[in-house]
Amino acid sequence: MLRTSILHAALAVTSIFLTTAAHAADLKVGSAAPKISVDAWVKGERVRKLETGTAYVVEFWATWCPPCVSSIPHLTELQKANPNVIFIGVAGSERGSGAAAGVKKFVAAQGEKMEYRVALDSDSSMSKAWMQAAKQGGIPCAFVVDTQGKIAFIGHPTSDEFGAAITKQSKTSKLPEKKPAKGDGKDADAADDNEPADAAKDAPASAPVKPS
Repeated sequence: MLRTSILHAALAVTSIFLTTAAHAADLKVGSAAPKISVDAWVKGERVRKLETGTAYVVEFWATWCPPCVSSIPHLTELQKANPNVIFIGVAGSERGSGAAAGVKKFVAAQGEKMEYRVALDSDSSMSKAWMQAAKQGGIPCAFVVDTQGKIAFIGHPTSDEFGAAITKQSKTSKLPEKKPAKGDGKDADAADDNEPADAAKDAPASAPVKPS
């Protein structure tokens, strides 16, 4: 009897722990933003970490996703209108050994249509920390991070709410001071620099994220 009671108590504690852990992993508006963790910066200055005082847009997209491609000029337009907010397009759903080369070729072909930072997350670890934690299964999907490092918006980058969230954060956002470059790696410090481009606004559409 005592042994059964102890077993039930242990199971109850385990259940509470697992439930708490699951909720802790959820990412929603008001949550602290996860870190930036990419393999390489394809375009624009690298972002080592999310700095307090600066607002960010982190948008997950893919070269093979038509809705993602059609939203690129709109993101560029918003970046130009809000130069004190840092926009990052994260290619986190590319597959195969030629993924990096494919993304670089695609971004180069976009030219001035894509005038914001672009990074590659080849193993989808960042996508999991953001998209999966926020229960988002379709791309494009954008996150707005406020000046305190908290998530202010999660959703489609062509929605009116997305633009409103950026406008709100832009009022107090300041670009961080430039710091000396460090080494490369799969972390907030990932590789390759370049630079931060027009407008398309259709009904929000998305493509399912390809499994890892």
